[in-house]
Amino acid sequence: MNPTQRELFELAKNASGVLHLIGKQLSDADAQAIAEGLKVNTTLDTLFLGQNQIGDAGARAIAEAIQANSTLTGLGLYENQIGHAGAQAFAEALKENQTLLHLALNGNQIGDAGAQVIAEALKVNTTLTDLHLKDNFLSNAGTTALRQAGNTTCTLLQLVPQQRLQLRFSNYAPSWQPTTEIQQLRSKLATNEQELAAQEQELQQLRSDLAVKDQMLATNEQELAAQEQELQQLRSDLAVKDQMLATNEQELATNLQDLQQLRSELAAKDHELKAALDRIDVFERNQPAVGSASNFDGTILQVPLATLVAATNNFDADSLLGTGAFSRVYGATLPGPRVAIKRVSAESIHNYVAFQSELDTLSQFRHPNIIAILSYANSHDEYCLVYEFMPNGSVRDRLDCKNNTPPLTWAQRHRIAADVSRGMHYVQTAFPDHVLFHLDLKPDNVLLDAHFNAKVSDFGLVRAAQHLDEKSYVRTQNVQGTKVYMCPEYLESGRMTIKTDVYAFGMILLELVTAAKPGILLKRTARKAANNQKCIEMLDSALHPTEAEGQSVGELVNLALKCLDDFAADRPSFGSIVVTLDP
Repeated sequence: MNPTQRELFELAKNASGVLHLIGKQLSDADAQAIAEGLKVNTTLDTLFLGQNQIGDAGARAIAEAIQANSTLTGLGLYENQIGHAGAQAFAEALKENQTLLHLALNGNQIGDAGAQVIAEALKVNTTLTDLHLKDNFLSNAGTTALRQAGNTTCTLLQLVPQQRLQLRFSNYAPSWQPTTEIQQLRSKLATNEQELAAQEQELQQLRSDLAVKDQMLATNEQELAAQEQELQQLRSDLAVKDQMLATNEQELATNLQDLQQLRSELAAKDHELKAALDRIDVFERNQPAVGSASNFDGTILQVPLATLVAATNNFDADSLLGTGAFSRVYGATLPGPRVAIKRVSAESIHNYVAFQSELDTLSQFRHPNIIAILSYANSHDEYCLVYEFMPNGSVRDRLDCKNNTPPLTWAQRHRIAADVSRGMHYVQTAFPDHVLFHLDLKPDNVLLDAHFNAKVSDFGLVRAAQHLDEKSYVRTQNVQGTKVYMCPEYLESGRMTIKTDVYAFGMILLELVTAAKPGILLKRTARKAANNQKCIEMLDSALHPTEAEGQSVGELVNLALKCLDDFAADRPSFGSIVVTLDP
């Protein structure tokens, strides 16, 4: 229903007494909406729908409604467009309805056939008291049928006054008719006979069509019987397959039980393997590293730029490993092992300063947890640094499971934390006369070798200062780095202490635990979890720790919060962190 029809439905449903809807240009659809409301109305006495545009469809709906309605006594449908189908619907309703007293159908399109079906209804109806049929398409045949219905309770009002007048006049007319009138009657009779012959021919055609449809029905019944037989066979086949499925499900349950047993055995073997790998790792860590600080003489080989151009196919995109703010890193193979070539953008003096700072810093030491620089090139405003290749990429990439790599295990994450703390402790203590600040420590700048050993990289922002104690600081006007990893005193006033990089390390610890992105919200969430002793709920959902590992999670979160203290003096040093993580 549209809004108007919905309104008409509600009006018919809730009306009481008399409802006037005269001259509203109501259509069949509107009448159908009114009929639906009339079916459930129990208080309406009289309904006027005259002078509208209601046809047979609307009339049928109203007729059906008065069969269901037990309170309506008066219905006015005069001056509409109701024809034979509507008249037939009202005839059927009059046979059933026991409450309607007044029915006005004058001014419609009802012919003799409609009048005849109404007359048949009047033979059984005992409640209708008056029926208006004036100004319809009625001839003597229709009016005669109505008068001969034999209904003693119903008065036919304003039927066809002119015809009744002629009828009365004919009682006094002579019994003979003029010749002209006789000829007209004969002509009309001939016309009627022609129409009757045409109708007989049409009836014969309908009978022929009916025979064809009977044959089609018989064929359809045969096809239906065949389909029923096929359906029965399919049901039988389905029952057999259901039995097979039940058998397969039973076998599957047995197989799942066996699989569970195998998984338990595999988990035990995996635990043994992890223990063995940890022992191997400890052994490897205790071996002197190639190019370690003990045998490194501080000389970095300068190579021709053409060598690096050739190794990367002129820095082709297929060789690109990653992109930073001021540099791009390419993979290449020089004589010896695979290397990573960092090409620094030559667009500003700042980039050259960063290149020179990283070269100077990394040329002074070697450590297992510091990325090793192998050579460099500096020619025609091109600055390149050649590093050892780290096949497992950055810690950030592994936490994000980039390229569908598996998540880092808890043992690997804990070891990465220990590796970074050892590397940073070395950076701060390697030189007797000064201390270094990394100032861009984050998971993107921590790389992993083939055995997932972590190495700190990207020393482009490194600063040096005379040795400081835990309460001393130096100040810079040029604050650089990644804001979310900056401690308050460095971010707000440029003060650098030996605890500046410790703050960034604390954020890295929370990322290792959660795999989440860094930020003040992560810090607040961790502090709330620690206060409620629910640190385990922060753990990366990809991990399923043992009870011992679960305890280790809480220890690492609490250590991270100490490192993230807003006051530098209250943060632990890298020396004490190393003792905590790698006793």
